[in-house]
Amino acid sequence: MEVFEKAGRFQKDSPFLLLGLSLAQYLGGQNAESTETCHTVLSLHPDFSPARVLLAFALSMQGNVDEAAKVAAQGLRDPAPFPYLYYVHAAALLKQQSKDYDVILKDLALAERSIPGCSLCYLAQSKAHQKMGERDAATADLEKALELDSTLAEAWYRLALLYDQEGRHAEAQQARRRFEELKENKANRETEMLRDVFLKTLGGEGSP
Repeated sequence: MEVFEKAGRFQKDSPFLLLGLSLAQYLGGQNAESTETCHTVLSLHPDFSPARVLLAFALSMQGNVDEAAKVAAQGLRDPAPFPYLYYVHAAALLKQQSKDYDVILKDLALAERSIPGCSLCYLAQSKAHQKMGERDAATADLEKALELDSTLAEAWYRLALLYDQEGRHAEAQQARRRFEELKENKANRETEMLRDVFLKTLGGEGSP
């Protein structure tokens, strides 16, 4: 944070320096400061989509899901929306208990095409399919998520439940054991995904 703050004194309107500062604030536990910095970025650069992703994500993590969904939806109207906005928007809608499954699945399909190895996209897609009563599709989504990331504890947990419902009790037991092995890992995968993509953005990779 100190480095980005010092650099910002020389280039006060740089969206990348402000994005770096906001990300450092978020990862440092300063959520309110992070969202304020995002608002500053967007006041200077309304079409800077990465800042809208971070703002929506930070709001969602703070429990302000309704505002997060609004910010993400607005960001998807930008000329060149950041691909992660599709995931953040779909995830926010799921947390809202939205039944607009067509929008959720469309967002996740777009995210999956744009985000390499997005296991969280398939995890979210599974939740949507399960709410729609499409158990086979939900199971397939979880299996795909675990193919991409075999350490995704929540996917193992949800897969165990679905396997039991399908009468696949031996596989359910194996999935439950795998979940028990992994549940102590407290890492927030959404935060990890966000951090990785923004580090690439700050390095000039994949930026609009």
